[in-house]
Amino acid sequence: MEWLSRFSLHRKLQFSFLILILFPFIAVTFWSYSSLKQNVSDKFTRSNMETLTVIGNQIEKTIDNISFASVYFSESYNPDILESFRYLKDAESFASFQTYDHYSNLMSMADILLMQSADANLKMMLVNRKNKMIMGDSSAPVFASLPESFLQEAIGLNEKETTALQWFPSGEANAAPEYYYAVRFIIDPRNHAKLATLYIGIPQSYFHSLLDTGNPDIAFTLTDKSGGMIARNGGGQSGDAKNRLVSKVAIPKTGWLLSAEMKRSFIDSQINREFLVTLSVVGLFFLTFLILSMLLAGYINKPISLLRSSIKQYVGGKRDIRIPVHGKDEVAALSSAFNHMLDDINGLLEKVESEQEEKRLLELQALAAQIRPHFLLNTLNSIKVSLLMTGDKPHGNMIDALMKMLRAYVHIDQPLKLADDCKVLESYVQIMQIRNRMDISFTHELGEGTESLQMPRLLLQPIVENAIYHGFAARPQHPAIQITARLTQEWLEITVSDNGRGMSGDKIERLNRKLHGLEQDLPLQNERGVGLINTARRLQVLYGYQSRLTAASREDGDGLSFTLNIPITTISKEAVIHEGDAN
Repeated sequence: MEWLSRFSLHRKLQFSFLILILFPFIAVTFWSYSSLKQNVSDKFTRSNMETLTVIGNQIEKTIDNISFASVYFSESYNPDILESFRYLKDAESFASFQTYDHYSNLMSMADILLMQSADANLKMMLVNRKNKMIMGDSSAPVFASLPESFLQEAIGLNEKETTALQWFPSGEANAAPEYYYAVRFIIDPRNHAKLATLYIGIPQSYFHSLLDTGNPDIAFTLTDKSGGMIARNGGGQSGDAKNRLVSKVAIPKTGWLLSAEMKRSFIDSQINREFLVTLSVVGLFFLTFLILSMLLAGYINKPISLLRSSIKQYVGGKRDIRIPVHGKDEVAALSSAFNHMLDDINGLLEKVESEQEEKRLLELQALAAQIRPHFLLNTLNSIKVSLLMTGDKPHGNMIDALMKMLRAYVHIDQPLKLADDCKVLESYVQIMQIRNRMDISFTHELGEGTESLQMPRLLLQPIVENAIYHGFAARPQHPAIQITARLTQEWLEITVSDNGRGMSGDKIERLNRKLHGLEQDLPLQNERGVGLINTARRLQVLYGYQSRLTAASREDGDGLSFTLNIPITTISKEAVIHEGDAN
């Protein structure tokens, strides 16, 4: 990608758009349009063929059951069945009990055979040589004559064909037949004389249930060998064959033809749906290319982002930050100028900091000279000894705590270990107990590695003072202040909590905005929060803008907790600076 540095940023963005978005989008869209129609047609053809195969298998299963029943009757060597056929071949009524007995014998066998295809609701009739029904239709009495219309429909049957099934439709003309009958002539194996004719009819409802797939846009048609209609379901007639998609499956055992057809308009509607899916795929490609182009744009924009990040880090206190300069484009020139500017600013800052540090030391020296701390400490020590000798131990302890506080103020410019600072705070709390006549419990828990950390003296004192003056203003029964400290991978976290009266959520939020510098208006000198805001500003001056002082309600009860978050790197740096000053 180094060759891109020869072009301007504007040209780089143009190239990324043309190469990674526009060209792939056009190519994918053209490919989608060219292949979609054929794919959808193939899909419907396969689906229709699978459906036709399933329907054809079901019809063949029913035909097998009919063939079995016809063979059982026509080629039966059961003496009882043959005797029944011989007895009833010319019967015209129940002339005797024997007639009924033979009739019952045939009916029992027919019921058993029909059980195999009960779902098809087949209609089985046995007709003797006199065209009298010796078994069959429950709507007509036994030994009733076959209707003349039915005989006319079966007039084309060949009585010499005794080994194969013959078929004919029964019903109104110009419509799908109500039944489609299979016919078998039953011959006496002894003298080859005709005994009866077996009719097994498949109802139109059976075909209709098979052909009903729930999709009205697909027409399923079943025709016989001569092309006559057996059954049809769904769809509408389409005049032009070019506007139809037709699939066919043959049923070899009968010579029937099962076909499915649908209008091209239906396929077109499906193509529209498929095209939406294709557009989604194209959209995915488009998104992919967009991401790639964003990555390329990110590479192009990387120097600008680095410049912005460097400015933020510099403002945060990292003054040695510099931007690597590559290439000869506009951003490289800007980065080089920025590095020169940082060098100049660093020189000015070092000069100002040196002057401020010198001024601070002079002011502290002047203050120390005015207070004359050693004289005061010696005087207070004499008073303490006198009080202890007279037995006034409480006041002696108060003077001792005050001396510890004064010693801390004497060396205010030098850092102190966190454990030692907590001892100074303990003396401060002891003084405040005597002043306010409260028994305040003060505890501190310092995690591993935090006791020896060098911290500015009395950094936590304003927070403890705030808890005593404001948190314990209502004088709780058991006032307590707890300090905890722990180290994480990047932060030192110090928490000062009390069980005082606390604050409402709105007030805590407003206080945090002031502590984080989001509100510039400061409270008056006697208003709550001055010491806290000064502590927050002191944190940021000493440890950078990432340092934070945050207030929150205690999770385990009443009161407030104040948490100081300080970057570990800035603590180390500050300790080194003060250590150098001490030397």
